[in-house]
Amino acid sequence: MRAIVIALPCVAIGLLVALRNRVVVTVAPTEHGDVVEIARHTRRWRMVGLLIGAVAALALLEAGQRLDALGRVSALAPAALGAGVLIGTIAGELTARPAVGIRRTATVETRTVKAVLPKALAGVLAVASLLLVAALGIGAAWGSADDMGRQGRSFTQTCTVLDPDLGPVLMGSGRGPWPGSFYTVPLAAALLVLAALVAVALRVIVSRPRPGVDSHDLDTMLRRWSVGNVLTAATVTVLGTLGPVALFIASALSGGTCPLGVGESVVVWAAWVIAPLATGGALSMLAWLALTPSIRVDDLPRPLSGDAAPVGAPVR
Repeated sequence: MRAIVIALPCVAIGLLVALRNRVVVTVAPTEHGDVVEIARHTRRWRMVGLLIGAVAALALLEAGQRLDALGRVSALAPAALGAGVLIGTIAGELTARPAVGIRRTATVETRTVKAVLPKALAGVLAVASLLLVAALGIGAAWGSADDMGRQGRSFTQTCTVLDPDLGPVLMGSGRGPWPGSFYTVPLAAALLVLAALVAVALRVIVSRPRPGVDSHDLDTMLRRWSVGNVLTAATVTVLGTLGPVALFIASALSGGTCPLGVGESVVVWAAWVIAPLATGGALSMLAWLALTPSIRVDDLPRPLSGDAAPVGAPVR
């Protein structure tokens, strides 16, 4: 409940920021036709991928309730959502081709991912990925078997307590679910697949044939937007996975019989902070995938009554 209360304002702030900062570039009807068509084509594929990814994520959440009550299937929902967006992006970029005319021109250049990489968004993804790797590493290192013998699904503590009547008494407790190896292995496999999809998506964005030289700058901007969407989809997946993992760590470390050590105390407070921020951030950035930058074609003004028509007859 504490995580939800903190996450909701993060979602609202993210939506407001996305709406306020949404970029729309307006071009004339006779300008940059190829780039406009490529932008519409790739956006349609990306939206289809987002829809399929959302359906797959909901299906995994539902299947997690019916097939695997322990949560391993449900934990893959963020990865399914991100994979849907990335596959849609790859399909859109691979099938987007500028019109080929009799005369063709080309710019001699070396296109690289670095040249169109949004550095701030890449930094956010890098920090989120490091936190997720650290959380999964702590989960794998501190995990132990639960009462059913499932390795890496519980956090166990033992300590000696001084009883007034009995003297020193050895106490122990186990709490879960704990994001140990029981959950880390399928999550790591899913995240590796996602990393491969990110690499492929960035490659096809850079390799897509460029339209005419007149649209060079606009096409470069479109590629930068596409790379930004890929990084956003990956960040949504990483934060959407990090939030629940941090929440399970914080919950399992809190309320035990034995006192926590210094390292465990630092981890539990960090986890309580990271859990709502990561969850809220993932939901906020999900809105950014729907409110992506776009190119708008400026319509010609409608002729008024009495204006001269192109063929010479007045408009009535």
